[in-house]
Amino acid sequence: MMMNKNISLNIRCIVVSLFAVVSVFQSCSKKETFDVTGDAETRIFINTEGRNSLANLKNSYTYTIQHTLEGSTSNAEIQAKFPVLSTKPVNSNVTVTAEVDNSLVTAYNTANNVSYEKLPSGVINLTKMSATIEQGSSISLDQILVSIDPSKFAELKSVAYLLPIKLSSISNNSAKISINYQTAYIVINTKEVIVKPNVPASGMFGALVTNYSTWGITASATANTGTASQMFDNSLTTRWGFATQPLTINADMMETKNIGGFRLFAYRAATGFLFSNVVVSVSTDGVNYKELGIATNTTMVNASGYQYIGLYKTVQARYVRLALTWTSTSQRGISELGVYVQ
Repeated sequence: MMMNKNISLNIRCIVVSLFAVVSVFQSCSKKETFDVTGDAETRIFINTEGRNSLANLKNSYTYTIQHTLEGSTSNAEIQAKFPVLSTKPVNSNVTVTAEVDNSLVTAYNTANNVSYEKLPSGVINLTKMSATIEQGSSISLDQILVSIDPSKFAELKSVAYLLPIKLSSISNNSAKISINYQTAYIVINTKEVIVKPNVPASGMFGALVTNYSTWGITASATANTGTASQMFDNSLTTRWGFATQPLTINADMMETKNIGGFRLFAYRAATGFLFSNVVVSVSTDGVNYKELGIATNTTMVNASGYQYIGLYKTVQARYVRLALTWTSTSQRGISELGVYVQ
């Protein structure tokens, strides 16, 4: 009886195995087809990515205009210059025309909760607004070119501007314009710069404050040497020292003053340990700060270790904020801090 049971079990196992094998072969014998469809159209598009595009604004060129009492300048020539491309070689010459579309400024502001202004038409140079992709090619040899007239920089007083340049038409029906990569943008940020480079002690407005005892001084890090009062003790050998940089110093002058400049002495400045970078900001309420500009080791006049930060004009403020960076990686101390007031 035991042998018959084993034979019966073996037969059942063989039948099940054969059924599984047959099922596999039947499945494999069925022909499965998959349709992979894409865009059959030849698309014309712009691609300037990898330059200085904003994260959520494709094909954007970003610039900054600085306004001072001596004039208005930008960090680079303000322009958008780019070829047009196609997703595959075109069958015949295709000329693509572009236009400024300011309706996209409103759309972008609404979608991103920002407040870019439209550029006035009088400052825009529409140097070249068409480009041609020749037959058999997928990129134009010529380029669209839009720029901003440098002589009009002073007219741009708003905080930020946006100029959309959109591909608007093509010369024949052999291709279509891409929807996602149809537009390039010029982004312009503006700021007033009040910190003036290369101003000696004689160029400061007013005179140095002589009594700092009532001022409230804080720092963004805990000092490892000295106290804040040692910045005002007229000694170049004492210091308020820190282990980290950059460091931010906040000063509450307890009343509004007309600030006319700054004088700093880094610990051991006489031996070359200087401030390499100072970002100057002021406030009337201690909450909302305005950046006046950045002074560097090359733009601060150095007189026997004292480094001077001049201004184009006096500024009314109660609070002063200095973001400091040292040239030294080990000697990070402030021996003296002086503020000129008028």
